Amino acid sequence: MTYQAINNIAAIDLDSLDTPSATKEYPLATPIEINDTSKGQVSVFFYCKSHATLSAGQPVELVEGTGGDAEFVTVGITTIEDGQGVLIGFPTTDVTSGYYFWAQISGIITAKAGAFSAGDQITVLNGGTTVTEEDQTNRTAHTLGLAKTNTSGGLADIVIMPGRRIHVAAS
Repeated sequence: MTYQAINNIAAIDLDSLDTPSATKEYPLATPIEINDTSKGQVSVFFYCKSHATLSAGQPVELVEGTGGDAEFVTVGITTIEDGQGVLIGFPTTDVTSGYYFWAQISGIITAKAGAFSAGDQITVLNGGTTVTEEDQTNRTAHTLGLAKTNTSGGLADIVIMPGRRIHVAAS
């Protein structure tokens, strides 16, 4: 991927967007807005710590942790049907448990996916490790974004608007 900083965060090595680290290199919850020239769209990433080994494109919830420095961490997808919902992030590469990485939260995201068609409403379900078709024609509190490409499973491009939080259904 080819990245270009938009908001002049010169202190961040853009190559680190695709390179997890065993040591914390930036303050947790640091956001960065970049122009991914390979996808032609602005994307937003947050710096966080992995709760488990993650695959590239696997959806995870981003939450405040319980560590001594109030870490910003990932957790598995769990049901939530109230409040403002949860923030979902995606690693751009495989991540070892306990490593620090940049989770993409908006823009065009290459995600692990079930079967769906371009233009379908996309969501995640409790315990899910892929995005799936929401089976709705209108946007709901469960809608994460839209499918940009067709897939019968594997990886697919999806589009998520900045700041999108969702409710997660049990199934």
